This record gives sequence, C-alpha cells and structure tokens, in this order.
Amino acid sequence: AAAAAAAATATRARISVKTNTVVMPYNVDELPRFAELTRHHPRLITRFIEHMPFDGNSWSPSSMIPYSAMLDALSTHFNCPTLPRVASSDPSDTTRHHRVPGFAGRVGFITSMSKPFCGGCNRVRVTADGGLKVCLFGEEEVSLRD
Repeated sequence: AAAAAAAATATRARISVKTNTVVMPYNVDELPRFAELTRHHPRLITRFIEHMPFDGNSWSPSSMIPYSAMLDALSTHFNCPTLPRVASSDPSDTTRHHRVPGFAGRVGFITSMSKPFCGGCNRVRVTADGGLKVCLFGEEEVSLRD
C-alpha cells in the first residue's frame, strides 16, 4: 500500500520513479505485485534485477532467475503471449523495458547475467564507503575520500 501511495504521489508531481528488486527464488512469486504498481502510473518503472555474484553474497546458479523466466512469469500471470518491448531513448540504457498491455508504466529487466550489456554500459557507481567503481563486476575502485 505504501509503494502504491508513493507511486501515486510521484505521478501527481510529474516525477519519474524507478524501483529496483533483485529477483531470487524466494521472491519470484512477487513479480506480478510489483508489476501491478505500474498499472496507473506512467512515470513509474519497476525494474527486476538478476541476482549477481559479489563477494559474500552466497551467489549460485540456482539463486539466479534469468530474464526469460521473469518475462514468462509475468506473461503467464497477466495472460498475454508476451510483454511488448518498449524502446529506450538512451543508447546506453542497461534496462530492457517492457509494458504489461493496458498498463501506463513500464517494467524493466536488468539482465547482467543472462544478457550482459558491458559493451554499452557507461555507468559509474559510488560505493557506500566512498569508492568509485567503473564496473560492478570489477575489483578496482578509486577512493573518493583520499
């Protein structure tokens, strides 16, 4: 209920909002509920992220739900053969955008494991401890605090 209220507030304020959910076996059944948030909110993108291996996160192949399985689960739930792709205006976008037919907003998939996008990524990240990373998978980072 809180997420729906926040989405409604953002829509009224004409603010674009992205929500991110790492999809794993224990929460894959919640995909339709997250996608449902986009029904009435054209500025909302609910993004589903494939679980990625990082130090200490207990990643295993069985913990990763691939893009195709997420897409199939949503297509089945919403009773449509497929979720239509939505083109992005950003050539370096790391999200594969789709729309549930009849919904105002979009669902997106960050497919770093099943369909890597390293060649087109232009992102940098700042870590919680002040490090600058040019790749989430890379070991190297530069301290912004030093």
